[in-house]
Amino acid sequence: MHPGRSYYLPALLVIVLTISFFRLGALTLFDVDEAVFAQATREMVESGDWLTPTYNGVNRYDKPILFYWMMALSYKSFGINEWGARFPSAATGTLLSLCLFLFMRRQTDERQAFYAVLALVLSLYFVTYSHAAVTDMTLTLFITLSLLSFYLSLGQETEKAENRRYYLYGFYLFSALAFLTKGLIGILFPFGIAGLYLLATGGTSGIKKISSAGGIALFLLVAAPWYLAELSVNGREFIDQFFIKHHFRRYTGVISGHKGPWYFYILTLLVGLLPWIIFLPGGIAGALTRFREVRGTRGPAFPHSPVLFALLWFAVIVMFFSLSTTKLPNYILPSIPAAAILIASGMVRQSEKQSRYTNLLIAVFSLLLGIGVLAGPLLATKYLDRLRAAGVGLHADFLTDLQIWTAGLALLLFAGTGLNFAGAVRKKSYHELGAVLTLSVLLLLSFKALPLANQFMQGSLHKYSRYAQDNLGPEGALIVYRLNRPSIVYYSRHTITSATQPAELERLLQPGRQALIITTASETASLEKMGLTLIEKDSAYALFEKQ
Repeated sequence: MHPGRSYYLPALLVIVLTISFFRLGALTLFDVDEAVFAQATREMVESGDWLTPTYNGVNRYDKPILFYWMMALSYKSFGINEWGARFPSAATGTLLSLCLFLFMRRQTDERQAFYAVLALVLSLYFVTYSHAAVTDMTLTLFITLSLLSFYLSLGQETEKAENRRYYLYGFYLFSALAFLTKGLIGILFPFGIAGLYLLATGGTSGIKKISSAGGIALFLLVAAPWYLAELSVNGREFIDQFFIKHHFRRYTGVISGHKGPWYFYILTLLVGLLPWIIFLPGGIAGALTRFREVRGTRGPAFPHSPVLFALLWFAVIVMFFSLSTTKLPNYILPSIPAAAILIASGMVRQSEKQSRYTNLLIAVFSLLLGIGVLAGPLLATKYLDRLRAAGVGLHADFLTDLQIWTAGLALLLFAGTGLNFAGAVRKKSYHELGAVLTLSVLLLLSFKALPLANQFMQGSLHKYSRYAQDNLGPEGALIVYRLNRPSIVYYSRHTITSATQPAELERLLQPGRQALIITTASETASLEKMGLTLIEKDSAYALFEKQ
C-alpha cells in the first residue's frame, strides 16, 4: 500500500467539501446567468411544465433541459433559494474532483492524483463555478467522465474485453448527458477529442475502437426523448433559437457583446489557475517528451499515457474557443481537469528534478502580490465616497476592517514567499504546505472580498427588487427600462415588462395602475421629466414609482 494512502483521500475530501460548500448560499444571485437560470427553474417548478423552460413567462432555449431538472430537484429538497440554486454545481464539482482523483490514482500514483485535484480545486476557476448556478460545472463533469471512460476503454490487452466495452458505454452515456446539459458541445468535444487521439495513436484503423452499436443506442435512449419532444411541441422556433442562434451564431458571431482577442484564454488561464499555472509548462514539456519517446508506435502496441491524452484534450478545447468570436471565461472550463493532470505531472517533475527555478518564480510572484495587497488600503480611501454613492453599505469601521483582512491576506502571501524561498534554497518542494496557504487565501477572499463585490454589483438591485415584492400589488406593473437584470424578476417575484424607448415606457404607464420602474441612474432626469416619483437611486441604478 502506498504510504500516502492513509491521509491523501481524507485530506482531499476535507478540501473539496470545504471549497465546494463553504458559504454556498451566502451571496445573492449574480446577474445575468445565475439569476436567469434560477428564475427559469422556479417557473418550471411553479408551473409544473418540465419540458420547456421559460423565463419571465417566455420560452427560453439557451440551454437543454438537464441542468434545469437538476436545479428543480434541488429546489424541491432545499427550497427555492440561493443554496438550492447553487447546490447542483457544488455537488457536480465535488464528484468531478473525486473521479479525477480515482482515475489518476489508477493511472499513476496517489501523490500525483492528489496534486491533480489540488490544482483543480484550489483555483479560482473551481471556486467560481462550483458556487455558480450555471451549467458549466455540470457540463465539465459529464465531458470529463466521458473522456475518462473513453481512455479506460482502451485498456490493456490483458484486460477483459467485457470491461473495455462497459467503459465505452460510459463514454456514450456521459456524452449524452453532456448533450442534455449544453447541446452540441457535449457531442463535439468527447467524440472529437477521442477521434483525434485514436487517429494519432492508431491511424485511421484505430477509429473503429470508438464505434459501438450498443453505445449509440444508449446515447439515443438517454438524449433523444427530450429533443424529440421539444421539436414536436415547439418545432421551427426551437431549431432557430436553440441550434441556429445559441450554437452557430454564438460561435461565428458576437453574442451579448462578449468579444475577446485571440489570447483571451491565455489571460484567463493565468488568473484562473493561480498559483498552479506555473507548473503547467513543465507538465506540457513532459507530455511532449513522452510523445517523442513513443512517436512511430501505432496500434495495439501504443503505450497510452494520461498526460499525452490530457495534452490533446486541453489543447483542443482551448484552441477551439480561441477561434470563436464570442468568448467568455467559462467556455474553457471543460479543459481545466486536463490542465490539472498536466500540472500534477509538472509538480512531480519539479520535485524529482529538485529545480530551484519554479520555487523562485512562485516566491517572487507571492512577494509582489503581497506588497500589492498590503498597499490596497492606502489606495482605498479615495474610492470610499464612490462606493458609498454606489449604494454599498460601508460601516464606519470599514477602512479599519479592510486593513485588518488585507493584512491577513498579505501575511499568507508572504508566508508563501518564505516557503518557496526555503524550497529554492533546499531544492525541495512543499506542495502540501503551499496548498494549505492557497486554501487559506481562497477562504479569506470568499469570506471578505466576495461579499463586498456582491454588494457593489447586486446590492441596490436586490433592495429595489425586494421593495417591489413588498409594495407592488398583484395588479401593479414592474417595468425595467433600458436594463437587463434577471435578478429583478427572481427577487421581486413579479413578471417584468421591458421598455427601451420613452414612447414605449409611456404606453406602459397606464392611468389608474400602480407601476414601479427600475432603470439606470443615467435615466433619472428623463424619468423625472415624465412626472415619475424617484424613490431611491445610487450611482448605478434608480427606482421610480407611478401612483
